[in-house]
Amino acid sequence: MLMLIACDASAQAATPSFLCSKAKTWVEKTICASERLSNLDLELATAYARLLRVTSGDAEKALTSGQRKWWAARGECSKQVDPVACLEDRYTGRIAALKEHPDYTEARPGPVELAPENISSARHGWAKSLSRYLKAIRACMRKAPGNVKAVTAGWDDEEHEQAVGVRMRGPANEIWVCVARRNGTEVISLREANNLEMLPEEGPLFYPDPSAPPAAACGKPVQILDENDTPTGWLGPACSPKPPPSAKPPSDPESAVR
Repeated sequence: MLMLIACDASAQAATPSFLCSKAKTWVEKTICASERLSNLDLELATAYARLLRVTSGDAEKALTSGQRKWWAARGECSKQVDPVACLEDRYTGRIAALKEHPDYTEARPGPVELAPENISSARHGWAKSLSRYLKAIRACMRKAPGNVKAVTAGWDDEEHEQAVGVRMRGPANEIWVCVARRNGTEVISLREANNLEMLPEEGPLFYPDPSAPPAAACGKPVQILDENDTPTGWLGPACSPKPPPSAKPPSDPESAVR
């Protein structure tokens, strides 16, 4: 079972609150190399999400600002004699501080009140069954030839028993079609779609990076939490893909002559 929650911050079981395949900084790579740090990072993300859902106004601004500063300061541990121990101390201290906040609670929230545009984008089409597809989506992402920017559709595959079809968008907006077992144990097929085949229309877009929706995301994506309040991705309205940052418009031959 998945839950929708409207918030602007911040995971996968036994992994940190971000995708290790995208780890770039020293902090991210160090966390991914340590099971203990990965678990602490996930615990922190969960505690932060729980506290964020019960704050608003100035309290929310103070919380998000403080968390950003804390994230940014983690790199200071690289200068310590034992960088890993330094990170562990910082994580345990921050987790304790969040849980000691007077508003912190681990109680399950009631129905989440979303703005109309978020309700319409999050609760229709294939996304109603996102929890049924999630294990297959993760299996397909592991086999994908590049980073998956968004999952744009999911459906029950009629040709294979207990299988799911998934439509994914790659880093250069290429379209990949994957068929996997619903329990995520096997990827049956994975290929790039061609322009002639008929595919299910793109519905709500599921952004699988649990740390934050991409900058090019349309509308106001809603954070998805699993039954353990663990951030698992973002759901937003469908939209036409934007060209990757490196793409440049074709030059005008006449202007070159002029």
